[in-house]
Amino acid sequence: MDLDLAHVRAFVTAADHLHFGQAAKDLSLSQQALSARISRLEGGLGVKLFVRGARGVTLTPAGRHFLDPARQVLAAGDHAVAATRPGGRPLRMSVWGSLFFPAEAIRVLTEGDAGPRMEVAVCRDLPDAIGALRESEIDVAFGRVTPGWGASAGTLARRLIRLDAMAVIVNVEHPLAGHAELSPADLRGTPLWLPAPLESLDFLRQFVEHFGLEGRFGGIDLGPYHIPWLLRDEPHLAAVVPAHVKPIGGPFLRLIPLVDPTPLYGSSLLWSRDQRNPAFDRLLRKVDAAIERHAWLSYDSARHWLPQAEQADVMALAL
Repeated sequence: MDLDLAHVRAFVTAADHLHFGQAAKDLSLSQQALSARISRLEGGLGVKLFVRGARGVTLTPAGRHFLDPARQVLAAGDHAVAATRPGGRPLRMSVWGSLFFPAEAIRVLTEGDAGPRMEVAVCRDLPDAIGALRESEIDVAFGRVTPGWGASAGTLARRLIRLDAMAVIVNVEHPLAGHAELSPADLRGTPLWLPAPLESLDFLRQFVEHFGLEGRFGGIDLGPYHIPWLLRDEPHLAAVVPAHVKPIGGPFLRLIPLVDPTPLYGSSLLWSRDQRNPAFDRLLRKVDAAIERHAWLSYDSARHWLPQAEQADVMALAL
């Protein structure tokens, strides 16, 4: 039979939700129209794809077997449509790690005529990004990849593309505020504000443990622009952020570079090895240009500190 992509899309959306009402809403259809499309698909295939019972909707064995090929059919259809449009469809990117201000890197990668057309959204964390890549909801993801990610990587590829020097923000009333530079050891005795429990923050956990510092969970993550208000009200705290966020905070805060050694925060691209969007090639060209022009991967073991995972990445790049 010839597959109707509208019918296939109805099936995949219903399989994702396992709820016909929600799937119909996503597709801007009535539930009756959604059911009709799936019935026509089942009629053409000669098998039942769903079972609707008292406990809800489940996939039949045939439905489970059909799901991955159906996703591939939809992806191929999207690529075919994109190929008919000038420049193709935009590259869909998700970023995570808002505390570390990824927007500056995205700006560099998208500026100028040579930059890829991208739709950028924020996701919750690395597992969220991996899930979206696996489901072909996005084309590429950007953020810090934590150790052990490879256990769930599957067909995903990764590339370290940027190392950000870190700095500390303190209230002007803090005893350290008068320093032009600070070493991580100087922060002993100053609680560092954390947007989540320390065990879930791999970079900050390693940083705090390595230098013998104190981290203090703030109870809720309200994003990076919450930091100025937090430090205004609690001047005994400090926060670690990338050194490039100089405008943050206004006159009552000081952003002080960290030296001897300077901690570096690594960010990577993640993508499927089956990636076929032409805009992805333009993105990689922009990455190469940014690494060369802005020294994004500059590292000196005598001056910098890196978590172990990024150390391995940098050593591999040097080979």
